[in-house]
Amino acid sequence: MGFGPIVEGSSPSPPAIFEMKIATIILAAGKGTRMKSNLPKVLHKVLGKDILQYPIKALEQYQNNYIVVGHESEKVIETLPENIRYVVQEEQLGTGHAVSIAVNDESFVNEASDYVVVVPGDVPLIRKEDIENLISKVSKSESAVGFLTAEIDNPFGYGRVIKDGDLIQIVEEKDCTDDQRLVKEINSGIYCFNSAFLSQHINQLNTENAQGELYLTDLIGIANLENLDIVIVQVSEESIKGINSMGQLNEVEDLMQKELIQKFMDEGVYFQDPTSTYIDSDVSIASGSKIYANSHLKGNTTIGKNCEIGPNAQINNSTIGDNSKVLNSVIEESVVHENGSIGPFAHIRPGSELGENVKVGAFAETKKSKLGKNSKVPHLAYVGDAELGENVNFSAGAITVNYDGQDKHKTNIEDGAFIGSDVMLVAPITVGKEAFVGAGSVVTKDVPSKALAIERNNQKNIEGYVDRKKKND
Repeated sequence: MGFGPIVEGSSPSPPAIFEMKIATIILAAGKGTRMKSNLPKVLHKVLGKDILQYPIKALEQYQNNYIVVGHESEKVIETLPENIRYVVQEEQLGTGHAVSIAVNDESFVNEASDYVVVVPGDVPLIRKEDIENLISKVSKSESAVGFLTAEIDNPFGYGRVIKDGDLIQIVEEKDCTDDQRLVKEINSGIYCFNSAFLSQHINQLNTENAQGELYLTDLIGIANLENLDIVIVQVSEESIKGINSMGQLNEVEDLMQKELIQKFMDEGVYFQDPTSTYIDSDVSIASGSKIYANSHLKGNTTIGKNCEIGPNAQINNSTIGDNSKVLNSVIEESVVHENGSIGPFAHIRPGSELGENVKVGAFAETKKSKLGKNSKVPHLAYVGDAELGENVNFSAGAITVNYDGQDKHKTNIEDGAFIGSDVMLVAPITVGKEAFVGAGSVVTKDVPSKALAIERNNQKNIEGYVDRKKKND
């Protein structure tokens, strides 16, 4: 074979790719020292997910998937899906060393593959279509190796792709000459190797470089020496953008956020100020909804049709039903059904379920409670560990006293009950259907259906009190 063609750009891969046996290796052993964090680099989050989860997702369709872990390996292993196998790189001696540990692992050897894809663990923008295209190009040309590259304006820190006639080299930043540093085509660190070529040569790498490490890129040089085909597939800069610092983490997350918000806008969602809005990757928003400035939607949150969210709303792992409004409020791990009205300045804490047409208003709070259809907690109230039926009015200043200093207790308020202002319901307690509790009462016993409960002392007026007080002063 001669040196293979340089292939630029992407195109759909043929179905034949799925007839081959593909192994994948994700490199996730590094310390990420430039992050200046105790948390392993690959466990920092982008749009609510660990960085590592993105390459895992991009490669999940292949048969034999491995991850090389090292620094804080226990933390990384805890996050891995069950179908991912891992190997531990005790000492981080370079990318070539990391791949050699995986390739020499007994289970890897026993699971013979046609091709091996190697991907860094810090590339959350990676596109599975680019991986498929790379495998297709390598297999079609029967090349020894192929890799993704990109042309970028500022290539500092990246390995450069150096072409000299038919010769192709990848030269790491610290090993580059001044002229080589001017080259703008960079190596992504994403490879597809012919499995036989990789197994034969992975243990032949040496540490004769500025870093004193085993470079995986040296396999490109070996392919050159053996006159084997090498394929280059050039892709967009964004799709291979790695993360090595908090600044780069912010850049990547900003790119992904803009792309996600644009997708929602294309589907009929209005954003008042996309630059102040934060949305995690697992969030779902139906068409017709409006997201106002400075709103944060996180985790597995679902927003129904024609909702108004914000400004200043924070919703985490919650479901908001159609036609609901959430103003200046926090909702966590809860469900708001259709036509809900939340806020301003309400706090819906975990375990709350608010039925149709429920209102939780200004400075009101719920926790681990169920509120039935058409019930209202208009303002300045606390409903915790409670179940309210339909059409209940829970007035200003009223609270459920759910904690006795040792245990939590439940409050039941049945359909149509009216709880007056500044009431304390000391749980466990039940307020029956259509019962009334008078304002200012501290209720410690069950209230029968349609009864009026009042607990307060008789009012006493002391005539002339102010004049006497002034005289004594």
